Amino acid sequence: MLVPRVTKLALQMVAPMIVAASYVQPLPAQDAKSIEDFSRIEVKAVAPETDPKTGFVIGGKNATSLIQGLTEIYGRRIGDLEKDMRPGAYATKGFLGGEERLVELLAEDNGYVVDELGLTHQELGRHLRALGEISNKAGGKEFRYQGRRFKGSVRVSRWHQASPFRDGTITNGLTIVDNLDNEKRLEYSLLMPDLIERYGFYEGKGTPYRLDPRKILEVLDFVKPAQVKPRP
Repeated sequence: MLVPRVTKLALQMVAPMIVAASYVQPLPAQDAKSIEDFSRIEVKAVAPETDPKTGFVIGGKNATSLIQGLTEIYGRRIGDLEKDMRPGAYATKGFLGGEERLVELLAEDNGYVVDELGLTHQELGRHLRALGEISNKAGGKEFRYQGRRFKGSVRVSRWHQASPFRDGTITNGLTIVDNLDNEKRLEYSLLMPDLIERYGFYEGKGTPYRLDPRKILEVLDFVKPAQVKPRP
């Protein structure tokens, strides 16, 4: 059951809001020929935008060293962002733990995804967005994506959650998706693809809503690292 996050904003909903009831009761096995392949689905990408003041690229690749020196993101001071991300502010359980530092977290995840694996946050975010959209379209049926078999659902809540970056993104949807080939599952808010693609933000380790990139890659096991570079 989706635990609602309480938001202080009332913005226009932009995430998909169709419920697929695949987890209400077991579905009969599908004939292999009837399983639709969505590997060619097109999802909207965030257009990269460089902040002239900080050099940070929203929706693009950033050096870890640049992230470590950030004092603001999307025109908002880091301290103000952290205040909004604490438990009880923008969301009941928060986007960060009570003592976590946003810049340190962003740098750590960037060091793993970009520096160590040679991947991008945009790639991971777009796959998550695609799986959310496909789960709506598939209507609870098994589907194929990037050579794997998946089954997913999208659930909605009466509560809406807006982005703490105040960038206009908002959702009341939760995606549950299973990789049927390796039996790995992801549950994530439909706000997460935007947070990951735009900022490389997977939420804090001190919140139950964190979507760790390692866990993402377990489900997206078709995504192979371009490199494996030991971290210093």
